[in-house]
Amino acid sequence: MSDEIWEYEAAGTDDDNGADGADEHVVAERIDTAHADNPRLRAWLDEQRGGFADWSRRHGGGWDFGERSLDRVEALIREHVTSTDDLFAREHTPLIQVACWYVGEVHNRTRGTQWRMDPAPADSHPWSRRPYVIVPFARLDEYRDPEGIDYDARPQHHPLSSFLALLREGPTTGPAPLRAELDDYDPGAGTDEE
Repeated sequence: MSDEIWEYEAAGTDDDNGADGADEHVVAERIDTAHADNPRLRAWLDEQRGGFADWSRRHGGGWDFGERSLDRVEALIREHVTSTDDLFAREHTPLIQVACWYVGEVHNRTRGTQWRMDPAPADSHPWSRRPYVIVPFARLDEYRDPEGIDYDARPQHHPLSSFLALLREGPTTGPAPLRAELDDYDPGAGTDEE
């Protein structure tokens, strides 16, 4: 169960109907709805969309939002960012922000995910300030936490976190890491089922 669900339940609700599963569903849906449509997310998306044409020109053009274009983003990040410290120092530049938006858009267009951002991020949780993509709430039941801990086990990706992983791993010989993340949306990807 996410920290937000625990905090919400600890505060108490007026719509407690006594069924824990139903309560968790209501809370998870309420959080998803709040993260899906809010001024912070709309402003961030508008800014990245507005900067995309210039970003695309600066970085070779021909960005088609296809899966293979993630390999180009990976090469771009590796070329321009030298370390995780450098990534955080440059996090709010168009290079990084538009690249994050682009990666999320590839997920959205090829795997049906949607953008989310916490409308009221917690100072104690820095990732709550950053946008992420997630499978639509309507598909919640397709994903189960194999350990039974998280009610909402839909895969989600913070593109900035993906860039961090790239920089920590170094060049790979296997499938490109950014492209490999797309496999996470297979409903069986997070389970031990065979």
